[in-house]
Amino acid sequence: MLGIAEGWQVIVDAAKTWWQDWSNQALVCLAAILLSLTIVLYPAALFGVFHEARDLTHGLRTGLAGFWKGFKTDFRNNLVWGMVNTVVLALLGLNIWFYANTQYSFAPALTGFSILLGVFWLSWQFFSLACLFLQEERSLKLAWKNGFAVMVSHPLYVTLISIPVLVLLFLSARYFIPLFFGAESLLALLGLMSIQRTLKA
Repeated sequence: MLGIAEGWQVIVDAAKTWWQDWSNQALVCLAAILLSLTIVLYPAALFGVFHEARDLTHGLRTGLAGFWKGFKTDFRNNLVWGMVNTVVLALLGLNIWFYANTQYSFAPALTGFSILLGVFWLSWQFFSLACLFLQEERSLKLAWKNGFAVMVSHPLYVTLISIPVLVLLFLSARYFIPLFFGAESLLALLGLMSIQRTLKA
């Protein structure tokens, strides 16, 4: 079972890898942001970032070429993934808003539960997406199973890695600025390298 020490090492290694190719990563993230403005293309843009980041974990600096290759392939998977996540996150967001604005005594508990459910969902999707790009079979169903298995098998490891991921997601959603500095690519590297570490174990 992987623990805190291994999780910290993955965070450090991912940050180093990202920084050593920062100019390319920032450019890739800028392209992803511009394409994501269409809303419809945001899943494909995210898949492009993960594809390029996977190349980087293997020592290949493919930059925009790698991003574009990942963007224009696997439309079926990224469309399904995007639809599922859009629906689930919209429902969770609606729940949080509703309970936060309700005066019933049980509302705070349900608000907290909805937030925890959202945190779990984001973490699960994060690790599952990394699994999708590392497994031989490009199956979302298998990726979701593998992502859940990683979370159950290595809880401390997953919790530590999830902390900077959730912080970066929050800052990116709140201020947008981290996205322009390559945060999306850093997140992809964290996910991919964390799953690669579990495979070695």
